[in-house]
Amino acid sequence: MSSKCLKLDLLKTFLGNFEHTLDNKPNGQSMYTFTNGLVLNVYETGSVVFQGSETDGTLAKQIRAFIDSVNAPFLK
Repeated sequence: MSSKCLKLDLLKTFLGNFEHTLDNKPNGQSMYTFTNGLVLNVYETGSVVFQGSETDGTLAKQIRAFIDSVNAPFLK
C-alpha cells in the first residue's frame, strides 16, 4: 500500500514520535522500521510505501490519517 505526502518534513517529524529504527538509503529513501513490524519507506519524491506485518494496524492508520491531514490544505 502506498500514499503520497506533500509535506515530508512534517511527516518525518511526526514519525520521530514513535519508537523506530531509521535507515537512510542512497536513493533518497528513508526506511522506518517500527517495533510492531510496520516498515515505512519514505522517498524524497513524497511517495510513502507501507510494508511489513502491520500495514493495516493502528500505527499505520494513524500515519495515513496524519498524511491525509497534512495534504488536505493543498488538495483544495
